[in-house]
Amino acid sequence: MMGVKGDITQYLKKHFDHFEEGLKKEIAELGELVLFPADELIMDIGQKVEQIPLIVNGIVKVFREDEDDHEIFLYYLEPGEACAITLICSAREGYSKIKAIPVEDTTVIVLPISKLDEWMPKYQSWYFFVMDSYQDRFEELLKVVDAVAFRQMDERLLEYLHKTAEASNSKFIKETQAQIALELNSSREVVGRLLKKLEQQGRVIVNRTQIELLE
Repeated sequence: MMGVKGDITQYLKKHFDHFEEGLKKEIAELGELVLFPADELIMDIGQKVEQIPLIVNGIVKVFREDEDDHEIFLYYLEPGEACAITLICSAREGYSKIKAIPVEDTTVIVLPISKLDEWMPKYQSWYFFVMDSYQDRFEELLKVVDAVAFRQMDERLLEYLHKTAEASNSKFIKETQAQIALELNSSREVVGRLLKKLEQQGRVIVNRTQIELLE
């Protein structure tokens, strides 16, 4: 993590232009641009949440992890978004329940926790932004629950590939089979077998360095 130079107002205009002018002015005055290199941990489970991060460049993966280090992928965060779980923890001055890792160099605007509640009655756009973030991520979490409870692993794998391709805006998925297995709480052998099945169906092409999604 490192502070970077840049014009916060330009990022706000590009990704948060729906914010009131007064809110954008306060964010520009109080916010700090921070760069997180790819694969560097942004937030870890149990870490005290002391800032509100607004993503303005890059992509972040959000995970849940159990006591035995088993991980399950939850969702991606993209420019113009904030992690609802982090917002909830910020509001309660609590500790993170998730792990967040950038899949590429990612720039965020970090803001003081105190502003989360202060801006809710003050700026309608902030209120709706926070509420919409809660709603969007709740729906994403419901999809994860449905996938784990009701879907076969091949369906979960295919959905994971689609989400990854959509987030990176590329049909090439560079995650290794071991990494995919970890994020789906499965085994490398199962993922490898299912990828082979999908390849036979003409839905993917698998090679040593990447997976090409054909759909």
